[in-house]
Amino acid sequence: MNTAERLARLRERLREQELDAIVITHPSNRFWLSGFTGEDIPPNESAGHLVISHSATIVVTSRLNSVLAQQEAIGFEVFDRERDFARGDALVLQEMGVRRVGFEDRAILYRDVQVLRETLGPAVELIAVGTLVDDLRARKTPDELERIRQAQAVTDAAFQAVLAELRPGLSERAVALRLEQALVEFGADGIAFPIAVASGPHGALPHYRPTQRRLSTGEPIVIDMGAIVAGYCADLTRTVWIGQPDQQLERIFSIVLAALEAAEAGIRPGMTGREADALARQVIAEAGYGDAFTHSLGHGVGVRVHEAPALSPASDQILEPGHVVTIEPGIYVPGWGGVRIEDLAVVRESGIEVLTRTPKRIDLAGS
Repeated sequence: MNTAERLARLRERLREQELDAIVITHPSNRFWLSGFTGEDIPPNESAGHLVISHSATIVVTSRLNSVLAQQEAIGFEVFDRERDFARGDALVLQEMGVRRVGFEDRAILYRDVQVLRETLGPAVELIAVGTLVDDLRARKTPDELERIRQAQAVTDAAFQAVLAELRPGLSERAVALRLEQALVEFGADGIAFPIAVASGPHGALPHYRPTQRRLSTGEPIVIDMGAIVAGYCADLTRTVWIGQPDQQLERIFSIVLAALEAAEAGIRPGMTGREADALARQVIAEAGYGDAFTHSLGHGVGVRVHEAPALSPASDQILEPGHVVTIEPGIYVPGWGGVRIEDLAVVRESGIEVLTRTPKRIDLAGS
């Protein structure tokens, strides 16, 4: 991973905000800037922090991860601090002689901020930087796009391979486990998020963990999954059914599909996340299901499966070429189930490029 360009962009932002250094505590930003893949156990077990100034790049970690950090964080000095990383950060910052230090207020423990303040004292000003690094990650490079494309190809292949195995009587959990196995078989390094298999009335819950409920014919089955390949994520949702769908499923599926197609035809760089969301939301609202579309149209995807930009009614973020976003309208009816169809796409100069190759409508024969 070539991080030199990313560090240069970060340092440009530091200059703009008149910061001498920044402490990176967000695991995804740590990986994006350094390549270090140490394992975190949220909310309070970190594999390490980064301290970056205009001339220095340092990983503050423990002996547990110091060798890995030396191997992966090329060009970074590794400072072994036996897990009290905030005190390690402070020692490094004191050595640098800095006066204005940025910190990731959305991804740091309160205790760590207190340690920094107490150790550094009033001579050093701590500045909350919000989503500064997250925003830098939003626009993907060609190399990043290729990794995401590979992750999506693995996801599509695994999903379609397991489809042939679906039959009445299989449990949601069994299907989810088989999908995870297939992702690895097709080349995934892991799963981007816990796989959802929501059958029948369970499909009314947009975020759902599979249970022992058995699949039945004619009901919607919402499957949401994604691979990680070389540190980058994919995201795919399809709603399928075994045998013949009933009239309600046919109608709701057609509405969601029309909403997806409207969004994919209309999204352009320069529009806001709110405007993109409205393309699909209007279709669903006009069909009488506006209250049943209970989440945003989509989100960015990269080293995290949920990152900037947001395609939501509250988003003023401007879409730019190189943004990678999900487009995933849905309708959810309590007691009956739900339908969601999700593609992954790259914003281009004149529209979007859909990376997903799985067909949007899939009819499975009953057995």
